[in-house]
Amino acid sequence: MLTFAVALKDKGVPVPDIAKKLTIKVGKNAGKSPSVASLYRALAEAEAEAVDDGLPLRPKPVRIRRPEDPFTAEEIELRERLQSQPHPNAETAGPLASSDARNPRVREI
Repeated sequence: MLTFAVALKDKGVPVPDIAKKLTIKVGKNAGKSPSVASLYRALAEAEAEAVDDGLPLRPKPVRIRRPEDPFTAEEIELRERLQSQPHPNAETAGPLASSDARNPRVREI
């Protein structure tokens, strides 16, 4: 119910109109609409929680890129950064780097 209310508020719907559209599902007030004050309080708490964890209430819309689409400058920069990093599973050079060195049953001759 709260995510629906946040979505309506983001669209610019006035809070009193949002309260009329909502219905309480459980409890002694089940079937009734929440009060405007309760909705303001719930929206304020949701906004405060979103600020605390640093995540938005709604995900950021993204554009799905097709293979034939050219890369944006941001995508090119990200790709270069990722390719310049060493792979986390890459083995380092040296005698202990081989997988045989970790296996005690395998001996070098």
